Amino acid sequence: MHEYTEKVRNFINEPRAQHALLKNRALWLQLCSALDVVEDSDLAIASFSAGEFPATDGARYLAVYGLLQALFLQQDAVFNICESLSIPEKLESYPGLKEIREIRNASIGHPTKKAGLKGRSTSYHFISRPTLSLDGFELHSSHSDETTEFKGISIPELIAEQRRYVSHILGSAITELKRREAAHKEKFKMEKLASLFPPSLDYALAKIFESTERADLAAIGEVSLKSINRTLQAFREALHKRGIELDSSESINYIYTLLQYPLAELEKFFQSTKAGEHPNINEETAYIFTFFVRAQFDELKQVAQEIDDDYSKS
Repeated sequence: MHEYTEKVRNFINEPRAQHALLKNRALWLQLCSALDVVEDSDLAIASFSAGEFPATDGARYLAVYGLLQALFLQQDAVFNICESLSIPEKLESYPGLKEIREIRNASIGHPTKKAGLKGRSTSYHFISRPTLSLDGFELHSSHSDETTEFKGISIPELIAEQRRYVSHILGSAITELKRREAAHKEKFKMEKLASLFPPSLDYALAKIFESTERADLAAIGEVSLKSINRTLQAFREALHKRGIELDSSESINYIYTLLQYPLAELEKFFQSTKAGEHPNINEETAYIFTFFVRAQFDELKQVAQEIDDDYSKS
């Protein structure tokens, strides 16, 4: 089961998907809890099958109680995963799983008084102690309509049946997540983020470099800086359109954070120089800040190209 849950985790931990899921914190917490429970219950189920059956009656009951509860919990968890991801899987579509739940309910859930459904009589159950084994047990059931039933329960069959259904449900969920991701990339793969960093950007940076050394070019430096800021805003908006926010991408957010101070200082530098006032920083510092800004834009261009390449794979 781990191979399935790991694939789901890989999808939901991708920054864009995670950011979208975190908008509903309750469903995100449900998803994380359910993934853990699917894995943990699977460990419990596997442990029952792999171990030796206890020697005492009390321990045998405890083992069977635990096994049936683990099956029940795993079912709840797998459908909670689907609910969290808006995947329309319902218990009603899987009568085999419903039968396992009924066996659990009658055996250990509500054995002493199980209310009937849809006009059926109330029933009373117990596990026959002498029949308890790794292979299963006999369930005795009496009904208020005076009927009695003896049913042999095969534990290996219950486990095999559940694994088959749960694997199918998680496999279908993974297929749907892949389909959604492919559809998203197909929608945007022709919109190249790298195109937001045209050759004219290098010209603007060159003018900023030049303007840090000549006071008479301060106005040109200010205009060129505005061009740089427009590029940053355009890139941010393009990412937002794809569902990628700055706070959902550590690398991009880091670059934007680094750029805030030098860009703000350069803006003040050109404004004060243009006005004939004493600048906030000297020419050398302005030049160094510009050099830093250019280096960070090179990083952003590389990130944009990597995103474009990823979207082209769809």
